[in-house]
Formats: sequence, C-alpha cells, structure tokens
Amino acid sequence: MAIRGSSSERAAQSALRRATAWLLAFTVLFMLYASLYPFDFSFAHLAGLGREELARSLTWRRPPRTDLVANLLFYLPFGALVTSLAPRRWGALRRVLFTLGTGALLSITIEGIQAATVSRDPSITDVTLNSLSAGIAALLALGARGLGFQAALPELRTNRADIVAVLVIALWIASHAAPFMPTTRFVSYFTHPERALDWHWSSAAFAGFFSAYVLLGAVLRSLLRPPFWRLFLGMVAVLLVARIVFRGQRLDINECAGFVLALPIIWQMMYASEQSAYRLALLWAAPAFLFFALAPFDFSTRSPDFEWLTWPPLTSRLSSGEPGLLELAFFYTGAVWLLREARVPLRRVVVGMLTTALLVEVAQAWEPNRSATLFAPLLVLIASAFIWARDRTSLTAPGAVPSD
Repeated sequence: MAIRGSSSERAAQSALRRATAWLLAFTVLFMLYASLYPFDFSFAHLAGLGREELARSLTWRRPPRTDLVANLLFYLPFGALVTSLAPRRWGALRRVLFTLGTGALLSITIEGIQAATVSRDPSITDVTLNSLSAGIAALLALGARGLGFQAALPELRTNRADIVAVLVIALWIASHAAPFMPTTRFVSYFTHPERALDWHWSSAAFAGFFSAYVLLGAVLRSLLRPPFWRLFLGMVAVLLVARIVFRGQRLDINECAGFVLALPIIWQMMYASEQSAYRLALLWAAPAFLFFALAPFDFSTRSPDFEWLTWPPLTSRLSSGEPGLLELAFFYTGAVWLLREARVPLRRVVVGMLTTALLVEVAQAWEPNRSATLFAPLLVLIASAFIWARDRTSLTAPGAVPSD
C-alpha cells in the first residue's frame, strides 16, 4: 500500500510539473506578445542606432508611477512558475537567485528585441524592475510553500481531459483578453475605482453573459470531479480582472449580473445527474443566447443585408451589438459540445445547429447595422468535426457516447 501510494504521489507531482511547464511556456509567449506589440520591426531603425541611443538605454530613468506598478506586476507569474520548476534539491537562496537571473535574462532579451522596433524604447530601468518582480515572486512562492500552501491539479473525472471542452474554456478566456495587450490604465482605478465599472445596462449583453456562464459551468462540471467551485470562482475572478487590465475594456455590470444569476443554475447542475445537468444547461443557455443574438429585435422593412464572406470583428465584448468572432466561436462550439454530451446523435446536432445558425444570420440581416454571414455555420461544421474526431479517438472522453 505504501509503495502504491508513493507511486501515485510521484505521478501527481509529475503531472503538476508538466502543467506548470506548459503554463510557463504560454506565460513567456504572452510576455513576448505584450512587450513587442504592435510588432513594428525595422532593421533600418536598428542599424541607425548609435552611441547616444545606447547610452540612453543604459541610463537609469525614473519611471512614471503607472510604469513602475506595471513592471513590478508583470513578471510575478513568471517568477512564481520558474521557482516552482526549479530543482527541489536547491536551497531557498539558490532558487531565488536562479529566478532573479532568469527574469533578468528574459527582460534583457526582450529589451534587446525592442531595439529593433520603431515604437518601443528599451531601458535598463525596465530590466531592473522586471528582475526585481521575478525575485519578489520567488520569495512569495517559497514563503507560501513554507506556510504549507501547495499547488495541486484539480481532480479530473477521467484520465484524459476532453479537448473540445478545454477549447471552449480557452475561447471564453480569449474573448476577455483580446486584443491580448495589457495596459497600465488599471493603476488609476486604485484612486478612481468608479472608472473601472461600465454601468451601461443592456438586456442583450446580460443574456449573453448569463448564457456564457451557464455553459462554462457545464463544461467545468464535465471536466472536474465535485466540488469544482474553487477553480470555477478563481477562473471567474481572473476573467473579471482581465476586463480592466487589457486594452479597450472595463468591468461590465452586465457580466457581473449575468454571472450572479447563473450561480443557482450551476449549483443545480453540480448536484444533478450527468444527463440532467446538460439538459438543464441547454434549457437556460439556449434561449438566453438566442435573445442575445437577435436583440434589440428592431427588425425593419428595408432590404436585408447579406455579406456572406465578411468576417466579424475579433470581439464585441458581448455588447448589445452583433457578436464578435471569439464570442461566436465560444457559443457555437459550446452548443455543439453540449448537445453531444446530452446524447443527441451527431447528425441531428449538425442539422439542427446549422439550421439555427443560418436562421439567426438571416434574421440579423433584417436589423440595422447588421448583416448575414457564413461564419456561424462554418463554426458549427468545425466544432462538429472536432466532436466527431474526439468520439473516435478518445475512449476516455467525458460523456463519450457511441458513434452514430
């Protein structure tokens, strides 16, 4: 029994380290994206740099308060992840110094690449603050471990996570982060918190957020063993914070209200049987999404606007206007997934969802400032292809059903 238990513990630790390594890789990619955006590289600009520019970049400059806070926060996740992956046999001091050096190396690399861009201004000040941020994160991570706090992966319902369900979650997260560019604007919210909240009420946006959180609860229920509230509430907190950290966003009162109203439905799903939970999610999420897609129902007698090959914007932030690309991808992929988990045959899912998507697009063509496109039906076909592949390759997929 002892051997089996230790083997299980080693397997859990190995899985946790793999997940941490993947998270670190995505964190570094995001940091590169945010530090180099809008990617205006110019080799002519790089070749024209002289001693004056080099001396300026190596001179300490007192940063504005917003830049100071942003630089100190930016490398905290990176430092915590690197510290977690450092060999356990190292002492605390060695792990802190390793994280500090790794943060400095990454910051120097990024600042060097920024020298080849037109709009970015490399600075030794940023390197210092970023390195300090990584070091602070290492101290916090080691301190938390010393107090007994240890990271652990949530317990999955099966040995392998449903890739389509994970994709649905990723799409919802992406819809909150696009255009994936953080801003220091959020620092001003500490002194003016009222500016962080958008008080504009929209029944359509409220319905969209309500439907989205019901769907998100169903997806997490299918992936994780109960109770999953800690992860679910933590994810929602991160998403709400993302609304004020990323460019062009504010915390939407409609999202807050939609999330609160969805909580009782998600609570019912958690304690319901497998099929009852999915049917309950469909009962609430489907009508709410249709209301969101068609509101404000200001149909006119003008000629319909069909632009079948026009792509929607990346995101509409679930405003009362036409849904954006990421929102549509989340809703239609989630709907196909949810119908399949409710044991609806895939052929019927494809026919029903294609019909629904086309009818919604045609109805939108009769509303002002909207047009009908083929993007939603295309999403249905892509999501159905993913489900078809999952059903045939993953015998351990949550809620897997016999193929049609």
